[in-house]
Amino acid sequence: MIILLFTGLCAGVLYLLQGWLYEYFWGKNLNADVMFTEHAITEGEIGQIQETIVNAKLLPLPMIRVKFEIDRSLQFEEEGNISISDKCYKNDIFSIMLYQKITRTIPFRGTKRGYYSIEQINLVSTDLFMTATLVGIKSVHTNLFVYPKGVDTKQLLIPYRKVMGTLLTRRYAYEDPFEFRGIRDYQPFDRMQDVNWKASAKTGEWKVNMHDYTTRQEVSLLLNLETESMLEYEELKEESIRIVNSLAEWFLLQGISVGLVSNGRDIETKKELYMVSGSGGNHINMIREQLARLDLSQECREYGEIIAEQINSQRKDTLYILISTSQREKLQKEFNKLCEKSKGSMWILPLYSNMEERLVDCPLAESYRWEMEYG
Repeated sequence: MIILLFTGLCAGVLYLLQGWLYEYFWGKNLNADVMFTEHAITEGEIGQIQETIVNAKLLPLPMIRVKFEIDRSLQFEEEGNISISDKCYKNDIFSIMLYQKITRTIPFRGTKRGYYSIEQINLVSTDLFMTATLVGIKSVHTNLFVYPKGVDTKQLLIPYRKVMGTLLTRRYAYEDPFEFRGIRDYQPFDRMQDVNWKASAKTGEWKVNMHDYTTRQEVSLLLNLETESMLEYEELKEESIRIVNSLAEWFLLQGISVGLVSNGRDIETKKELYMVSGSGGNHINMIREQLARLDLSQECREYGEIIAEQINSQRKDTLYILISTSQREKLQKEFNKLCEKSKGSMWILPLYSNMEERLVDCPLAESYRWEMEYG
């Protein structure tokens, strides 16, 4: 009987001791982190989140939950331990021994352009007998850009070639074929006279020469995301962003400087998008990042006002391309004024097949209807 009482007393002391140890020391030397493994992916691509748990102490954790929330547009490939409502809530369970590190990689698909963040993780653990609930919160800061995807190449070639025709007409007199700038891969819009036959034969792939010009050539992309009616037409706005993304890349590959002005607002700064013209690989990445950060839920300023501001700072060598579903009367008139000083400027008009084109007050702009199927 005494032995039983003694054994029970020892068990009780051990139970209380382990409870005290876990309550005060479970979070000591415990490091948990969640991070995106990529800086950026393109809309529709697969990305990864890496979870890391490090228990650098003598106290094992028989169970620890790592919980975090993320935008539901990032869809996990594995459906387990996930609940979805306004956001996606991930809940992973680990068992980690003393002085152990566990790393887990979780694949997901970026289904929608955007700028995504994970700001904190919740940790929930227990004692050896799983009778206590131990809770902690850890701040993290990891971000991911989901760039807009490219648009249909065949549909893009028509407005691109029209604009390039205008640009080439302007600069043929200034092109210096002796100012060699480098060699790059062939693109569908390249001219055959630019093909570098020796480099193509050597590599087995089509290569083209790049030349410098003695005069500056610049395209300014004007992205209008305002809503003209009660209907938002979000997919048309997303398509407009994709058009800008693809056009910027194509022009930059040709050595043409690209600027970008939009009434769309940044998801964090709330400011309108304004990028001075630039060139090179870094510039296209900057454009993609800014396009990813555009938040369509914010109210946009009327774009006619922005074009009026552009007229005041207009350059003679700049060609303007307006990408706008909205066809407001003021917008048409202001863009027409811009076209007076920049012949060959274009209006790309993303519309559903059942929507009417009404560009009656902008006769000086070259127009191109970019048609999408509804739904």
